[in-house]
Parts: sequence; C-alpha cells; structure tokens
Amino acid sequence: MLVATRDNGLIKVITGMRRCGKSSLLALFHRYLTEHDIAEDHIININLESFQYNDCDEKQLHQTIVTHIQDDGRYYLLLDEVQLVNHWERAINALRVEHNVDIYLTGSNAHLLSSHLATLLAGRYIEINVFPLSFQEFLDYTNMHSDRIAAFDRYTRYGGLPPVVDQGTNQALAHTVLNGVYNTIVMRDIAQYLQIRNPMVFNDITRYLADTAGSPTPVAKIEHRLVSSHRSTTNETIERYISGLLDAYLFYRASRINVKGGGHLQGLNKYYPADLGIKNMLLGYPSGNFGVLLENVIHNELCTRGYTVQVGKIDKLEIDFVATRMRDDLTVEQILIQVSASIMDPETRRREFEPFLQLGNQPGRRMVLTLDTFGLGTVDGIDVVNALDWLTE
Repeated sequence: MLVATRDNGLIKVITGMRRCGKSSLLALFHRYLTEHDIAEDHIININLESFQYNDCDEKQLHQTIVTHIQDDGRYYLLLDEVQLVNHWERAINALRVEHNVDIYLTGSNAHLLSSHLATLLAGRYIEINVFPLSFQEFLDYTNMHSDRIAAFDRYTRYGGLPPVVDQGTNQALAHTVLNGVYNTIVMRDIAQYLQIRNPMVFNDITRYLADTAGSPTPVAKIEHRLVSSHRSTTNETIERYISGLLDAYLFYRASRINVKGGGHLQGLNKYYPADLGIKNMLLGYPSGNFGVLLENVIHNELCTRGYTVQVGKIDKLEIDFVATRMRDDLTVEQILIQVSASIMDPETRRREFEPFLQLGNQPGRRMVLTLDTFGLGTVDGIDVVNALDWLTE
C-alpha cells in the first residue's frame, strides 16, 4: 500500500495498536526507497518515542525536520508515533505547504489522529490500517505450516503481536511482553487524553469486555457489575473508557443491524479484543470455550481483509457476522457468517443453519465456519467451510 500511494500528493497515515508492526512497515518502506535510488539524505526518518523528542513541540519538530532539507529535491518524511507531539498537525501542514516532501506518519490513537487530521489536514491524507498478524501471517512468520492445529492453538493463546510471537511458547516471557504492551497503551495512548481518575475501574471495564467478547454488552450491565464490586461509576465514564479502548485499537466494536430491513439497531453492541494474547493476559490465560476464541479470530480476520463487520438480527435469531466491503469495481460484496467450533451435533447444526433459512432471497454469500473436517460442502445454498482453510485461503 505504501508503494502504491508513493508520491500521490496525500499524507499517508499508518494506524494500529502498539507493537503490531507499524514501525517495521516504515523500516521496510525506507529500505524500498533506498533500493529504488532514493538517497539516504533525502529520507528523514524520526521515531518520536526516542528520549531526545520527549518534550518536543510542533515548532521543534518543524525545525528538526527543516534542518534535514538542503535542496529542492523530493524528500521522504517518515515519522513514527506522531501523536506524541502536541499540535503535530501544524508542523506537518506547514511542511506539506512549504517543502517538496512525501509524508508518512504512524500513530497509535485514533482519537488524537482523527481530531487533529480533521482540523488542518482534512481531505489531504489517506489512512492505512495495520493489524496484529493474521493466522496466515502467523504461519509464515513462525514457519508452522506443517502443523496448523498446533499453530492455531498457540495463536489463540498468545496472539499475533510480532514481539510476543518471538517468545515462542514461553508463557512467562509472552506474559511480560503482553503486559508491557498493554500498560504502554494505557499510559501513553489512553491516559494522556482520557484523564483516567480511577485506574481500577478502567481495568475492570477492560477485563469485562475481554471476558464477554462476542456477547452483547450493554453499559447498564457493566455498571451493575462495578456496583457489585463496590466500584461504582457513571454510564458516561464507562462509555468514555470504552471509547478510549476503541481509539487505542485494543478492541473492535460490532454494532447490530436488521438484516432484512437494513437498519441499525441501538444498543447491545459486541466487543472483540484486537489481539487474543492481550485478552488472555487480562483474564489469566483461561482454558476452554474454544468457540468464543474462534469467533474472535474470524471477526478480526474479516477486519484485516477490509470488511465492515456487524452483527445480524432476524427477529429473535442472530447471525454472528454480516461482513461487507467495496470491490475494486465499486460493487458491494456481502458475506453472512455463522461461527461454531463444531456442527457435528444435529441440534447445533440446525441452530446454526436456522437464521440463514429465514433470509429468503436476501443477497450475500452464506457461510458456516467450523473446525470440523467432515461434513463440509454446500447445503441449501449455505457453504460449510473449515475455518483453518478459510483463514489461510
């Protein structure tokens, strides 16, 4: 994507949670530029997490960058974690106007980026989302193609953040890295603008969302749980904390939609952790309920593939995911997905098929994703597909 958008006149904004690979993507692009005859002194690469930029403001940032610009040639500006500089957008806008620069930014907080981009840079940037490793990328990264089942077990336990994957199956090391990533996100990407007055309440809400992933999560239910734990707070605070978790890319939200009518339904959103390693770290690495983990993986994979993911409702029935995206020819692709670890039991199979049978002529591919290896194929227009095959197709 960076190569395709090079020199297109727009600022490239690379977003995603910490340690998911944004810096590595910038480093790869830096190497690409040098391999395509761009001189090193025309590539300005700055990591704003470095201590030397700890108290940097927009004027200092602008001056630092300008000192590297020595002629009228094209320069490539690569700035890592730009949201750490107050009013960074002023410096970026000035550089865009005054100098011949192609600008690439990374950031780990959607709120800070969107609020600043909307002021001076609206219509002048393109957002590129980076996610933790997908399962296929995990297989490539670990070279575990020969044992997908063992790989999937490891993937659903420790997640897909590259520095965590590097620890192998050593849970102590994985936990240390995951805990460090989570604490950094809370302290640097959430607390600095959210003004968390009660960290215990914030952590309780985070753990609750992780524990109820894939289940409808009304704010009133969270409030009741906090009250029962003698940590009462307001609905407004709960919603603000949830927004902070979403803005830091720790969780995704899937809203509900009426599949037949197409309208959005208020409340009872579902939340999915963006990385299963962080989810498990927060909950103490629980065992069991593999179906919930599989559903989380499928949801995140759909996001990685560029779908908008919602929860479908048909009367009292539910479809796990209604996924839509725009094709290159500007037509809309839609997939309706049920997720179940196994549908070998006849009653489970009937339950998973029933919402699809109520759809009538509703457009969209209908699919059941399962870990089963038998009973696959197309039945009544419904594709029954092995989940690992789908994840690696």
